[in-house]
Amino acid sequence: MGTQPLHAVHRTVLVVDVSAFSGRPRVPQEEIRRGLYAALETAFVDNGLDWSAAHHEDRGDGVLVLVPPDVPKSRVVDGVPHALLGQLRRYNATRTEESRIRLRMAITAGEVQYDPEGVVGDDVTLAFRLLDSRPLREALDRSTALFALIVSDRIHADVVRPDPALDLEAFRRVSVDVKEVHGHAWLHVPNGGTPAIGRRPTRHRRKRRRPPVAPVLLAVALLFVGTTNAARATPPAVPPCPPPIQLNVLVSAEKEEVVRSLALELEDDSGRHNPLGCKEFNALVFTGGSARAAAEALGRGWQPGDLTAVGAEPHVWLPDSRAEVLAIGDDLRERPDVTLHVRAGVAVSPLVLGASEELAAQIAPDGEFEWRHVAKPAAVDLSSGVGLLAAAALAQAELGPDLDSPRAAWVLHDITRRTSTDAPCVGEVAVIGSENAVAATDGCRVLYPRDGALVLDHPFVEVERPQRHNPRRQRIVHRLLEHLRAPGAQAVFKRAGFRDLAWNVIAPPDSGVRPDRPLDLPLQPRPGSVREAWEAASRPRTIGVATDSSPDAHLFAEQVSRLAGPGDRVITLPLTEDVVEAGVRAGAHVVVLASATPVPILAKGVSRPVRVVAVGFTEGACAPSTALYAAATAMDGPCHVVGGLNDPGAAEGREAAVHDVARAAWGG
Repeated sequence: MGTQPLHAVHRTVLVVDVSAFSGRPRVPQEEIRRGLYAALETAFVDNGLDWSAAHHEDRGDGVLVLVPPDVPKSRVVDGVPHALLGQLRRYNATRTEESRIRLRMAITAGEVQYDPEGVVGDDVTLAFRLLDSRPLREALDRSTALFALIVSDRIHADVVRPDPALDLEAFRRVSVDVKEVHGHAWLHVPNGGTPAIGRRPTRHRRKRRRPPVAPVLLAVALLFVGTTNAARATPPAVPPCPPPIQLNVLVSAEKEEVVRSLALELEDDSGRHNPLGCKEFNALVFTGGSARAAAEALGRGWQPGDLTAVGAEPHVWLPDSRAEVLAIGDDLRERPDVTLHVRAGVAVSPLVLGASEELAAQIAPDGEFEWRHVAKPAAVDLSSGVGLLAAAALAQAELGPDLDSPRAAWVLHDITRRTSTDAPCVGEVAVIGSENAVAATDGCRVLYPRDGALVLDHPFVEVERPQRHNPRRQRIVHRLLEHLRAPGAQAVFKRAGFRDLAWNVIAPPDSGVRPDRPLDLPLQPRPGSVREAWEAASRPRTIGVATDSSPDAHLFAEQVSRLAGPGDRVITLPLTEDVVEAGVRAGAHVVVLASATPVPILAKGVSRPVRVVAVGFTEGACAPSTALYAAATAMDGPCHVVGGLNDPGAAEGREAAVHDVARAAWGG
């Protein structure tokens, strides 16, 4: 939304609030928020308005939108609600009752000041007062409409009344009495959603009894206040308490319940930090769908589309590991508009193995295991921070820091093809996860790596927008960090199964959790490189193998076949002139040519690129003049000369060639 103006500017103010939002379960709430942002953005686009040009602030169960002054107000008053109604109908038609959206909406206009605290202005305050007014709430409650709209008296006089395209009869005048706002506004419920809408009650003349003097004077005073407020002769009084600031906290799924309870505790207690006892902030704690999606949105600078796909732009990020921050480091270096400040952690969780009692007795009789004994790990979910660290642990145990090793693709593919989607801690299937999650999984015994465990350090990451510095919010962010690290909150983390910052833990009985601090191991490969290499090693691949009838070629073809995992295919191709193109037509990603006899000239032209690995079993088989050499180099592939079965170096040569086949199929 760019750099904000320093002086007061005119804006159309639109605020929306989802009816009955707080009483719904978390999952429907998240779906509603995504649906609301998607509907608003589409309603703006359908009216030719640029959603990204509008200033919008998340309010948990609603949104504040400030529309630029060059946008005609009639398009906001008429066009946006009309388009929004269609979007809400489409959304609700495919949702269950608890995920459907009904909205209260308010529109005002006036001067708005952008300052370090956010946005302020009489008309922003007025919009929220109208949104909270009894006539608007009752109009929606008594109707079946998808939204009820209220506009200020000034909007009605300046926009609705002069515009022939707007239906005057669709708005009815209502009295508003909310806090310091006492006056009139205009209510609209689409499709005649309330009995009185579009009609004024018939007035009957009758003689009225003269009221007592005191009530008359009070009524005159209220009428005067309401008239001046509605006509904007004087602005409404500034309330003693400013609107609470919004604090959005993006958190990993493992910590969501704990952090939400602690953040709400701090929110409820925020009044004691204010001399007037005012509540200072509203906390929204959400997971963002997946840790990876949220991290990538941060790396993009949280674009408008991320509001609907992931959630509200966070001010605080609580991932499981610093590895998740490192994984998007390159993206953030390209973005001067967002900075992540990694503060201290709020809890600790070593990465451990969960195994059945039978498997634990086999591979870790003393409670410690070696990674090479884990034959069947449960599938690793790289979309989570825990999964990213699990992949790093497996890769690091086999390869150390060198993911560029010639054998890296073969090693990683061998690990990924052995992973299982079967239930963890049953039979041979072991699961890699945080200590607290594994201890809470039925049938799992916690085992610790003998050489040391990678650690989920649960860092507190402050998300800074240098162009939108807000000291008030920053103070609350720092207060939240202090609160999460305080002894009371640390006790809550321990009760949830995490270790506190001193590594103390409440060990469930017979879980295998050790009360002492296990040996920890530093992370060696870069997390982004681990993710890239792991995903490449997991890709389903088709390998075409063409051989002559020699025993050497047959043995090599068997070794290549053993590379295949459950999602891979190894197909046989005829060793003819057009063998490479035959592999392309069969969907092969790699074509392997293996022969102990001279190969005829092979056609070089193919319909799409494919990787070729050639292996010869006679001296000079990969000389530049040979067909094997020409076929491999035409596709930038290697050509190996491997000794015969009786050659003492043959096994090593075949292994090097197999590693090259694996690199061609599953390398980056």
